[in-house]
Amino acid sequence: MASVDFQNILLEQREEIALIDKSIPLQREKANEIDLGSNLAQVITGIRRCGKSTLAHMMLAGKDYAYVNFDDERLMSISVNHLNDLLEATYIVYGQFDYLFLDEIQNIEGWHLFVNRLLRKKIKIVLTGSNSKLLSREMATHLTGRYKNIELFPYSFSEFMRAKNYEINKPDTAREKGLALHYFEMYLYAGGMPEVVHGEEKNPYIRSLFEAIVTRDVFYRYEIRHTRAFREMALWLTGNFSREISYNRLKNIFGLGSENTVKNYLSYLEEAWLFVTLQKFSYKKQESLRYRKLYLADTSFASLSGESASPDRGRLLENIVFLHLMRRRLSGQYEIFYYKDNIEVDFVIYSHRKVIELIQVALSLDDQKTLSRETRALMTANDALHAGKLTIVTLNHKENITAGEISIHAVPITEWLLDT
Repeated sequence: MASVDFQNILLEQREEIALIDKSIPLQREKANEIDLGSNLAQVITGIRRCGKSTLAHMMLAGKDYAYVNFDDERLMSISVNHLNDLLEATYIVYGQFDYLFLDEIQNIEGWHLFVNRLLRKKIKIVLTGSNSKLLSREMATHLTGRYKNIELFPYSFSEFMRAKNYEINKPDTAREKGLALHYFEMYLYAGGMPEVVHGEEKNPYIRSLFEAIVTRDVFYRYEIRHTRAFREMALWLTGNFSREISYNRLKNIFGLGSENTVKNYLSYLEEAWLFVTLQKFSYKKQESLRYRKLYLADTSFASLSGESASPDRGRLLENIVFLHLMRRRLSGQYEIFYYKDNIEVDFVIYSHRKVIELIQVALSLDDQKTLSRETRALMTANDALHAGKLTIVTLNHKENITAGEISIHAVPITEWLLDT
């Protein structure tokens, strides 16, 4: 490849830091998970534009740090052999530094060799990446025990409200409950992508982001033969969130050669964080691996499929509950599944080889048939799984439901999301 002017590129990127600092909107909840005093590499992963770089710059503000953005097209074609020259240019531009921030590092094949060498030299490293499995695979193989992973999602409901200059810990009064539900209705459809929350028009922004993910994070990285079918499948999936998916059905709908092709395509979309899939809970491993429910990384993507101008509110509510559970998964040390065996329960919370909670999501429990269906599903699943704690998350219904010796707690979504 032609010689690259690393020094000039880094000088230009350094100028971007001042612009990023001025645009920082609010303190993220995940900030307390980043430990800059640790010798472990701090690795922030998540979907494009969810605020990974901003969070890293925010945490490093006031410290001596150097910044390299590998999402720069001038750096995307370099190999690991050029990283030493890049490091030399970094010292020329920044002088001595205590931290090195490597943004979208997964774009460089073999990056782990470079990072390992820096860690051995006791350089403190902050990494970000938009490819979950590529990063985790390399980290698990080559950085074993030398990194801490922080998963960043778009704004939580609490962060959304703070961005709108309204903050409460728990809605208690009629005014607080009404305002919290008002903001939640906005959040339900707008989602939590920071730039949309702070004023960008949602529909064109989300369409553009979807194209960037499909093109830059999938087409450029993998050899996709059926590009049209792949894009059509991705769009179709944005309208079929909060549902169980069938590899065979997807194969037939989009004329793909095999279920294996479908599995690969879906895994690429997961790696790019556009979707997150959930396994079925089963003590039989093979059964658990065969089934998946699909969720969006942000509810703003729900209208992209064009199937409906107003996506199903119940499924949006379920998607938001799932994302909240995902945000707390690593720090809470639990796994999430769904349960299906004649009846279905939306979420099984599993920790230390025990089911600790079953969660059902329902817009309303005002209808007696709905109330009976949801409570029966929880009690039937509990007979098999022995969770003890049973919860129904609703839009605006609060009640303690007793059935024999079993108690089910129905809680409004705003209270559930804001309960710290």
